[in-house]
Amino acid sequence: MAVSVNAGDSEIIEVETNLSEDLANYVNTKTNTAKKTVAVQKSGTAGKMLYILVGVSFGLMCVLQVTLNISLRLAHSNFLEGQIKWLETSYNNLTEEKKQLQISYNNLTKERDKFTELEWRKFNSSLYYISNEYKTWEDSRRDCLKRGADLAVINSEEEQVFISQLNTKPWIGLTDKDSEGTWKWVDGTPLTTAFWFTEEPNDGAVNGEDCVSLYYHTESALKNWNDLACNNTELMWICEIVNG
Repeated sequence: MAVSVNAGDSEIIEVETNLSEDLANYVNTKTNTAKKTVAVQKSGTAGKMLYILVGVSFGLMCVLQVTLNISLRLAHSNFLEGQIKWLETSYNNLTEEKKQLQISYNNLTKERDKFTELEWRKFNSSLYYISNEYKTWEDSRRDCLKRGADLAVINSEEEQVFISQLNTKPWIGLTDKDSEGTWKWVDGTPLTTAFWFTEEPNDGAVNGEDCVSLYYHTESALKNWNDLACNNTELMWICEIVNG
């Protein structure tokens, strides 16, 4: 069956067709816009999340850095505190040692002055005191002991010559009181090298002669020992302190 379309209908159809196309285009445009909006919104949300994550990470790093700095400072502070305590202890110890050394120095100075006042003389490793008064052999020895010394013990020719040149007639620390004829020094050692004067020892006194003195220095330095009665009160004496 044939359909006739007049000009007016044709225009209506054309208008409707155009409307349909415009509507479709509008819908497509809106749809695309909505998709882009959603995409942008999604992109913005992802970006915000990234920024948040970056910010949180940076914050954590700062916290860690601050914690590390504090830990290092505390460790350094503890180390310094320990060093300060060690230095204080060392200083206190050194101060105490200084005090002790000062005390020892003062004591040695007093001893030195005492020796000087009492006419102590030095020879090799020993100090010798020459008395300026007269006593028996026993009293002479007691005086030496009070001074921290003892009657002189002669161990060599050099020492014998030194003592002989002191211009005295002194008691020395040699005796045979314990056993006649067995001469011993006051330190307990036996006599090995002797410097007896001619015909000495002779034990010539009534009650014996058990203690030894030196003749005056006019005699030979290597031959001037004499045995005398120990209670003889006409002799000086020589004390000796061995430092070595």
